[in-house]
Amino acid sequence: MPDLLLGLDVGTTSARAVIFDAEGKTIGSSQVALSNRTTESGHVEQDLNFLWDAVVHSVSEALEDGKCSAVDLLSIGVTTQRSSIAVWEKSSGNPVAPMVVWNDLRGIERSQELREAGYPVMAIAAAAKLESVIDDIPDGREMVGNGSVLWGTLDSYLLYRISGGDLHITDRSCAWSSAYLDFFNPDQWNEDLISYQGFDTNFFPSLCATTGNLGLTSPDFLKVSIPIGAVVADQQAGMFAHGIADTKGWKATFGTSGVLMVSTGESPHFRSPLTPMVLAGWDNRTLFASEGMVRSAGEMIPWAVSTGVSSSIDDFFALADSSSSSGGISFLPALHGLGTPYNNPDAVVSIVGKSESSSKGEIARAILEGIAFRMCEIVEIAVENFAIDSTTALPIDGGLSRSDTFCQIQADLLGRPLIRHSVIEATAYGAALAGGQGIGLNYLSSEERGDFFEPVSDQAEATLKLEKWQNQVLNLNKNEGFQ
Repeated sequence: MPDLLLGLDVGTTSARAVIFDAEGKTIGSSQVALSNRTTESGHVEQDLNFLWDAVVHSVSEALEDGKCSAVDLLSIGVTTQRSSIAVWEKSSGNPVAPMVVWNDLRGIERSQELREAGYPVMAIAAAAKLESVIDDIPDGREMVGNGSVLWGTLDSYLLYRISGGDLHITDRSCAWSSAYLDFFNPDQWNEDLISYQGFDTNFFPSLCATTGNLGLTSPDFLKVSIPIGAVVADQQAGMFAHGIADTKGWKATFGTSGVLMVSTGESPHFRSPLTPMVLAGWDNRTLFASEGMVRSAGEMIPWAVSTGVSSSIDDFFALADSSSSSGGISFLPALHGLGTPYNNPDAVVSIVGKSESSSKGEIARAILEGIAFRMCEIVEIAVENFAIDSTTALPIDGGLSRSDTFCQIQADLLGRPLIRHSVIEATAYGAALAGGQGIGLNYLSSEERGDFFEPVSDQAEATLKLEKWQNQVLNLNKNEGFQ
């Protein structure tokens, strides 16, 4: 069996383990669905015990699927959803509270208070919610004070469990999204904010390099000790997959959310509606990117199933494939408010132009168009702020990009070509590549391989369509809402 790399990708809706060879070929894979518990007040949580069992099961099944064993693995790269909140016992690794997912909205009021106090914290950031999580745990503040519990984003929790408690770490790409990193000195925590909230840095994970010899897996995890070569946030892992982690470039990932990321080198870009992010970091070197988010992208498809638009996810895409137009329907994807450039947590899913004669195929296509329109708004900002040429193709990946219909819709509405990554779930591939880099291997990215989607309309036509859609759905007070 050749030497292999394992990419462990734990997102909002699934835990995925994928094993790759040196050519980027998938040797074995497994995916286990994760479920969220949501409330009317906007809380979104996951059971960490179930999540950990899903991770263990997915890795075991990936090895079995690939007909290989853990001794064939050269390294493991870990990537996860960002700005989630996990709190666990230091002695056992057992969680003491459900994990609060990034799109949980309990931090809206606290975010405003922190901003007024001089701390630029968005409502979905962990820094807006960690106090609430701790205060909801019986004797939570006391346990934090005596050091019996630890916290971290999901990557930190997984590394703690994978290493058998040896590693309590996170990298800058994951830490930045929590809003606890010092934005002006991104190789350290913002101790002023941490102290303001009554915490101590001992409660926080140590900051580590994005790639490197970070530690070893516990024999309890895989029976053998495997080098952990990388920990990187999910969107940033996609940049590794596209071969642009350390060069100028851009890409869009269509997963639960839809995210456009543009690399900006060793300087953050604060002068645009896109959010500056850390792409990766090592010692005194930090790479940055700017990011725009469609908060509700792929998650709109299960929503469509739950509301009766289709009977299943496969049926949804078949319906969308069957319709050549949306029949005048405009759709606003906003299950968790609107992201870039609006940052409006109060926005709701809305539909305009639906009538009794509207077919389910037209509604399904309108949903895909709504997601694509939202990405168009973000791409437009990136083009204006980063001097991206009108003919430059946009690399894409993520589960929603499996749909040729969606990819063609997006290319047409952008008026520019798309390149779909040959590995659709590119975050797992990027994590594996980063893990290989961490132990000194230069495995191949596959940015030049994939499917091209050429637009059949030009940018002028696409711009008119976008403006019409914006006029119909962004004035939320006039929307009908979804019936």
